[in-house]
Amino acid sequence: MPFDVRRLPSPPKRILLVKLSSFGDIIHATPCVRAVRQSFPEAEIFMAVESRWRPVVKGNVHLTGLIECSSDVRPSPSHLLRIRRQLARFGPFDLALDLQGTRRSAAWVYLSGARIKAGRGQTRPGWKSAVAPDNKTHAVVICAGICRGLGIPVSSLQPEIFPDPADEGTLDIVLRNSGLPPSGFVVCNPFSRWPAKDWPAAQAAEVAGRLSRQWRLPVVVSGDADQRQRGDELVRRMDGGTAVSLAGALTLGQALCLYRRASLMLSCDSGPMHAAAALGTPLVALFGPTHPEHTGPWGDGHRVLQASRAPEHHAYRNPAESRHMQALDAQEIFSAAEALLSRNRAIAGNR
Repeated sequence: MPFDVRRLPSPPKRILLVKLSSFGDIIHATPCVRAVRQSFPEAEIFMAVESRWRPVVKGNVHLTGLIECSSDVRPSPSHLLRIRRQLARFGPFDLALDLQGTRRSAAWVYLSGARIKAGRGQTRPGWKSAVAPDNKTHAVVICAGICRGLGIPVSSLQPEIFPDPADEGTLDIVLRNSGLPPSGFVVCNPFSRWPAKDWPAAQAAEVAGRLSRQWRLPVVVSGDADQRQRGDELVRRMDGGTAVSLAGALTLGQALCLYRRASLMLSCDSGPMHAAAALGTPLVALFGPTHPEHTGPWGDGHRVLQASRAPEHHAYRNPAESRHMQALDAQEIFSAAEALLSRNRAIAGNR
């Protein structure tokens, strides 16, 4: 008979969820956070996460609190001792789930001392269950399988983000100072952590500029501090229309608010793409080497475009695989964006 944590004589009172990184992966885990809260409404639920990703989950109403850590992944006895001491301040834990599936995240689960352990990846000593990921299954579904393996139902697979009202207020000022409206713009997110997933600048400028001119909508280029120069260059390449780059000008929390207010996002496969989908913003999602059935935007109403792809999902680590993004057709992207904008206007007109 499968193990069911809900049938224990004493339900878990303190629960640890481990999802240290990264941007999009943390978003994929949010249906599990909600499901655990629904099964254990009286429990204290903590999530271990890298400090840089704190804004993604800091407002999550299903969590009691966060346990933050650095991005330093070098294993050492002193590092493990720091984790153990950090967890001791929040424990003892009854249940710990590894939603990441790495040796580092598994260490957090073991160091928690929880009597019930489960997670993602290979079966580990002392774990009640483990879910092996595969690239033919969406990451959201894989995460949900960890909960279901313990008898915890996941009634909805929709990821969620709770933007910070303080970030909303700061974004108002930034948009006003940049000559932008408070909402209704198109966000262009052509950048990724991996060059093979980047949307080529020439095509991004062509499509975004044309949308701005023909639809009379401002375009906001998003990105982090390392992409500031590329964002400015992209705006300079656009022929007419209204475009502003806020790459490097926003905190992550403010960027989440930006995505929420957009009428449309044009994006490569990246964390911002997953955030926009979780926030309900329509997406034209541009895929190259990666496989959208595994990491596509979750939810209805999005358009996923792909001209070709690598045989293996993780081939994106090879810069040469950028040829798949270069094969995308500008007119097809523009038509998909127009279709979503037209649908949005029709919906707004019927309200």
